[in-house]
Amino acid sequence: MSKQESLEKLYDDYRNHFEGKEIVLGDGSIDSMILLIGEAPGKDEVRLGRPFVGMAGKNLNEFLSHLNMEREKIYITNAIKYRLSEVSPQTGRLKNRPATKEEIKENMDFLYKEINIIMPKYIVTLGNVPLKSITGDFNASIGAVHGEIKQIYIYNEEFFLFPLYHPASIIYNRSLKEVYEEDLRKLSLIVSGK
Repeated sequence: MSKQESLEKLYDDYRNHFEGKEIVLGDGSIDSMILLIGEAPGKDEVRLGRPFVGMAGKNLNEFLSHLNMEREKIYITNAIKYRLSEVSPQTGRLKNRPATKEEIKENMDFLYKEINIIMPKYIVTLGNVPLKSITGDFNASIGAVHGEIKQIYIYNEEFFLFPLYHPASIIYNRSLKEVYEEDLRKLSLIVSGK
């Protein structure tokens, strides 16, 4: 079975397992050496059927410009591939909500299988949820490990993990911008082999 066929089968299994959810699957080059993992899709992602579009897409474009890479050259997915939402008491409309520990656990096996099909060299996690998903450590905190490369194993395959703050966190906490940009500089040097 080809890489593409394996991925399609995995995604069919995912759709069946989480039937009725607003699902957005991975996107990009299946032969990329970089796999970017976010938390979960939001309303723009669901509407357009692609991860990291809308405001998140603007953040992603800034990320890619630091690495001198095009979106088509990397693979982008989420730790949880369906929208996490709840009704806002103020507006009565759906709004995004944080992932629960159970939701992270229920999605981990699918994420690990996806990684082992893509087989990137580098896994870049954006924020706490993907970090916890990849490490299986629910006490892990992006503040403690951001910008540090770490060797990890998933199903006996070796990868390099590079955790980053989620780009959206900079919107809420401007003081993180310099830290985030410094981490991106580090990642750029690692990826370019300098």
